Amino acid sequence: MRCLVLGGSGYVGSEVCRALHAQGARVAFTYKDNAQAANKLAAELEGSRALRVDLASFAAVGEAVDAIAREWDGLDALVQCAGTAGDPSLYRNGAAGAQRLLGVSEQGWREMIDITVGSTFAACQSAVRAMGERGGHIVVIGSMDGVKSVPAPVHYAAGKGALRAMVQALAKELGKRRILVNMIAPGILEGGMGTLLGEELLAEYVKHCSLKRTGTAREVADFVAWLVAENTYVTGQSILLDGGL
Repeated sequence: MRCLVLGGSGYVGSEVCRALHAQGARVAFTYKDNAQAANKLAAELEGSRALRVDLASFAAVGEAVDAIAREWDGLDALVQCAGTAGDPSLYRNGAAGAQRLLGVSEQGWREMIDITVGSTFAACQSAVRAMGERGGHIVVIGSMDGVKSVPAPVHYAAGKGALRAMVQALAKELGKRRILVNMIAPGILEGGMGTLLGEELLAEYVKHCSLKRTGTAREVADFVAWLVAENTYVTGQSILLDGGL
């Protein structure tokens, strides 16, 4: 199985790459700035490829997908793990309500939408061409913020909500081509963006979460691997992994 992971050097993305590689998949992944982490992961996962890509550029994202598809003579799965949190100060204790809303700049809004939504759309266009009539899988890592109302910066929630709508529309468009499209919507995880949150918000999450803990990247990655390798009928879904919040 030929799998491309966007944002593969990050907290969730790196675990997704490991899970797919462990299943025998051929893996390539993108990164933006952290070449050291990307090269280390590529060395760990024998036969994998690391590609530096600016996700704010439609053209760069499409070219990266096209290049891997040409090299591999097609593509079986695209997993979108890349994204941005935006300004870290918007997630700290005390940043809420109108204060947080007014703290979102025009540049911050555009960056959020371009990277979260734009890169996903560009990658999906190229992936569909690469998959052709054989079918395949597209899995998008979103967030519970795009599925249910939780305390989150408005532009972040808007981007994740757009991903949910995109997944639903893509599933309808691509069903006849046997391409299954789904979104995994994690709650707060123990690493990655979870490290930006203030202690009060983390405590509230754990208090109201049925399992009384945050999630892990490995739990997300294992679900991605199942969707890519085993799923034959689930499509158009945004599946919450929030421990029962």
